[in-house]
Amino acid sequence: MSKVTYLLGAGASAGKRTESGSIIEGLPCVNEINSSLLNIIRILNDYLLPDDVISEPEFRLNSKEDWEIARKELLSLFSELQSNIRNHATIDTYAKKLKLQGRLSEFSVLEQLLSLFFIYEQIIRTPDSRYDTFLANILNNNSALPKNIKIISWNYDSQIEIAYSEYNSNLDNLNIGSKTYKDYQEWNILKLNGTANFYKHERELIEIRKEVLNEIAKIKSTLNDKSEISEKEGQLKLKKFLMLYKSYMHEKTNNTDLSFAFDYTSHSEAILQRSHEIINDTDALVIIGYTFPFFNREIDRKVLSQLSPRAKVYIQDLAPEKIKESFKAVLPNISDENISLIRDVTQFYLPPEL
Repeated sequence: MSKVTYLLGAGASAGKRTESGSIIEGLPCVNEINSSLLNIIRILNDYLLPDDVISEPEFRLNSKEDWEIARKELLSLFSELQSNIRNHATIDTYAKKLKLQGRLSEFSVLEQLLSLFFIYEQIIRTPDSRYDTFLANILNNNSALPKNIKIISWNYDSQIEIAYSEYNSNLDNLNIGSKTYKDYQEWNILKLNGTANFYKHERELIEIRKEVLNEIAKIKSTLNDKSEISEKEGQLKLKKFLMLYKSYMHEKTNNTDLSFAFDYTSHSEAILQRSHEIINDTDALVIIGYTFPFFNREIDRKVLSQLSPRAKVYIQDLAPEKIKESFKAVLPNISDENISLIRDVTQFYLPPEL
């Protein structure tokens, strides 16, 4: 049985867009994060909660004044973040600058805000539908990943977990390796950047998604006026966003599961060790939506260094030629004959080795 490894980048979670560029499903890509932050800022700025807002003591929101204080705090934090990252190539670039300059408190806040951002984006929008089809194709009768398939991801989203929850509520079956796992295991899925979440709250994220989507459905079924629907939806999203903020960001310490690859921890070595084992045992490598940016080159070389020169490599992207060039810069010993370019991105590629 051939061993197949998937290497995922941001393009694997991009989902679908309307003709005007609005995101229908999936998540913002790197070049869309700035505009998505502006949308969040608009919601925080435009939508006010009604006077009869229900107090939420569990979230330190006991009065209308508490809600308003939380809104202004979060508006200030996201406005400052958006202002800072718009002057940098990517949010990762800005994060590394903070780390190199020793601005650790700001770096910690950035990780928490980025986690909150991705949680929010995944609450209000359905995941990239390709994950659902992919899992339907590969999961065995026990709703587990086949032993011959492994996944290494640069993404800090929870798209895999959300899609998998439709098949099985026990997310532990996925056997994901990330920074919160202190002991080495034979993980099936490796997240090189951790997860943009707070100490493994994927189950809570999934429940929140269901709650919000149900509430939005009720709003649309009871109202006909589009402007009123928009207003009610905005208030609902704002309320949930403020509750998440007060739930997760009230502590001084960084309690996220997000870990940039450049920010090595004691757990990073375990992740790299497992990646070497997986890659060393790989017959076919399927690269989806990952561009091999120079920013990640050192880690990419460490992760992929054990790939056999005889392994087949499939690059799936709208512009696979550019990615092939970057991939060859990382692993020049792979011959062109062993590299196939897949331009059809409607579904995750299933190679003939499976």
